[in-house]
Amino acid sequence: MIQWKPEYAIGIDIIDEQHKKLFDIAEEAHDLLNLPNSVDKFDEILHIVQELKDYVAFHFTEEEKILKEIEYKKFFTHCIYHNDFIIELRNFNLEDIDEGQDEHILQLLYMVNNWLIAHVTKEDVIWAKVYKEKKNIV
Repeated sequence: MIQWKPEYAIGIDIIDEQHKKLFDIAEEAHDLLNLPNSVDKFDEILHIVQELKDYVAFHFTEEEKILKEIEYKKFFTHCIYHNDFIIELRNFNLEDIDEGQDEHILQLLYMVNNWLIAHVTKEDVIWAKVYKEKKNIV
């Protein structure tokens, strides 16, 4: 099960809420995985992938505005991490979903879970610290 945990919070409410939304989308995929194999999940998979693509684009735009605002020194590197994930989502194989639907859901969950947790806990916490210092937030 993929779900938000308090230890993923970076301490910037608007970004934490957006991260929670990304976990919620992943949870939709997890719920879909738990449906019986006899259920056709094709349309739901496409919906979740599109929702994830749309929300990731929105979230990255919002996060990058904050990074520019604080003149984050690793801004371009951070944007590359974002772009790499967008490319990974874009390259998610949608053509073979009818065959092995659960396998595709698992691949999506694995990709999102690994990237999201690693990025939030390793990269976002760094810029969040800079943000808090510049904004005098304890």
